[in-house]
Amino acid sequence: MRRIVYIALAALVTVGCSKDKAAILDQTINPEVTPTVASHDVQTIISEDGHTRYRITTPLWLIYEEANEPHWTFPRGVLAEELDSAYHNASTIRCDSAYFDQRKQLWHLVGNVRMTNVKGEIILTNEIYWNQMIHKLYSESFIHIEKQDRIIEGHGYESNEDFTTYTLRDVEAIFPIDEEQLKLAE
Repeated sequence: MRRIVYIALAALVTVGCSKDKAAILDQTINPEVTPTVASHDVQTIISEDGHTRYRITTPLWLIYEEANEPHWTFPRGVLAEELDSAYHNASTIRCDSAYFDQRKQLWHLVGNVRMTNVKGEIILTNEIYWNQMIHKLYSESFIHIEKQDRIIEGHGYESNEDFTTYTLRDVEAIFPIDEEQLKLAE
């Protein structure tokens, strides 16, 4: 009798489990809105050609590998630092959110974008694109550039990847900075 009860319980448990598995397997996941990987509090190093090139820090990194257009998103912002051969910070990009199209190798940075280069210049904008295939950054948004001797503002920007050679279209203002006047203002 006990053997029959055990067999009946085992069959009941098996049927119960198989129904649960079938219910789970029948659910579909939309790869366009469900990330393949979600990582929190990330700091990672990215290498190119065997050389450490970038350090990325972000509170949330979502990877959509199975989407029609595989991409990464950084909805809570990202800090990307380019590293020189001695692993020192050469340039930085910080923004409120970012999107990276893996096939096109194209970054779209949005919100309080702040870039610094090896010259100590600061570039501020609200939106910029970084195309890694052609090694260019560009934007049609308002750009504010702080150089050592002047501030330049305008719309439309294009530069090399380390922000040292750039063109600013539709320049609206150039403000010279006089070191002596800055000292007097303090």
